[in-house]
Amino acid sequence: MNDPAANEVEEASTDEADQTDESEELSEQDELDLERLDAALATIDDDSLRRGLSGITEKQRQELAVQLNLPRASMHLGDALTPLVRRKLRGLAVDRQLVVATAITNRANDDTVRALGDRSDDPSREDLEEVLPAVVEKHGIELTRLMVAGYAVSDAPCRDAMREILDSDERFALPDVPDADDESRDAELPTFGLVARVPRKQGDDDPERARLLEQRKAQKAERRAAAAHERAARAAAQTARREALHASKRGRP
Repeated sequence: MNDPAANEVEEASTDEADQTDESEELSEQDELDLERLDAALATIDDDSLRRGLSGITEKQRQELAVQLNLPRASMHLGDALTPLVRRKLRGLAVDRQLVVATAITNRANDDTVRALGDRSDDPSREDLEEVLPAVVEKHGIELTRLMVAGYAVSDAPCRDAMREILDSDERFALPDVPDADDESRDAELPTFGLVARVPRKQGDDDPERARLLEQRKAQKAERRAAAAHERAARAAAQTARREALHASKRGRP
């Protein structure tokens, strides 16, 4: 086992990957892997996310700021960082998701590698089943499950073993992703000393204002849907390039 995000970044930077056919469709397994990683990130609980963020290195903090489009100074907010990061997790491209997942499962991954010892380069499912219970006990199922889902998306040698665990081990079954409520998530964000705007009373709203609000909501929903479609297409193209690159490498003498 190694850094799954590092493998993806290295391969995405090659010229050969840019020359591959972007029209190649993802396999059903690839789609499932991406859905699992997205679900593991979207459903991680606050305590696990907080503990994961507390274990990232300074280099990873700066990388997260870039991947999540956050000010670098915000990465040292302590507990206040958790709601900021959570708000940014939904809808990330797969390469960014993998960087985030790798960072916040940093300590769980290190403990897994240490427990595997000489088997860490290419552990089997049996090897992982031997050491993961102790990792779950120390770091919790949420972070451990996210680590496993990240490896299933990566190009690490243990990818198939991680997939098997997600397929068959009930402890690693992923919950359904709830519908996002932008207003409720925004309410969780820290104010940083800013004074909140006093909401209007319900009786103060006139029909014209209500119509405008509904129109804005509809426009916002359309923009979110268009952005989500664009991100999904971009992620699919990136993954297709990687798959084509791997296929071409396997075909070399």
